[in-house]
Amino acid sequence: MSNVFTLISIILFSGLSILIGSMKTDSPEVGIKKKTVVTTVPHIGSIEILNGCGIEGAANKVADFLRSRNFDVKNIGNAQAWNYPYTMVVSRTLDTTVAFQVANALKTDKKTIIRNNENLYDVTVFIGPDFAERIK
Repeated sequence: MSNVFTLISIILFSGLSILIGSMKTDSPEVGIKKKTVVTTVPHIGSIEILNGCGIEGAANKVADFLRSRNFDVKNIGNAQAWNYPYTMVVSRTLDTTVAFQVANALKTDKKTIIRNNENLYDVTVFIGPDFAERIK
């Protein structure tokens, strides 16, 4: 029975030592509460970038530009045709908030809503030959 009391005493003493040790500090900031600043990257839509002008690397450049502004570019590829006369932003949902944010970032007023049954992305950006002006 005395072994049990000895074991309990050792456990309590160890716990108390750890508690007291964690309260001791040589820092002059004792008692001062520090603010914790949490930086989060906002989720700004799920975006697809499609090269519709045929200029090599256009979709990657636009994707990099949008990512640098915290947009969530999920897919980069080629459009079915390379005859888009200008860069256009297509909202794939009825909520056009993300599409307007993308259009503002790209400095274009060419935006529309075209829904499809896939709904993989909130926005599709079709890159036209004016893309360099859009990402300045």
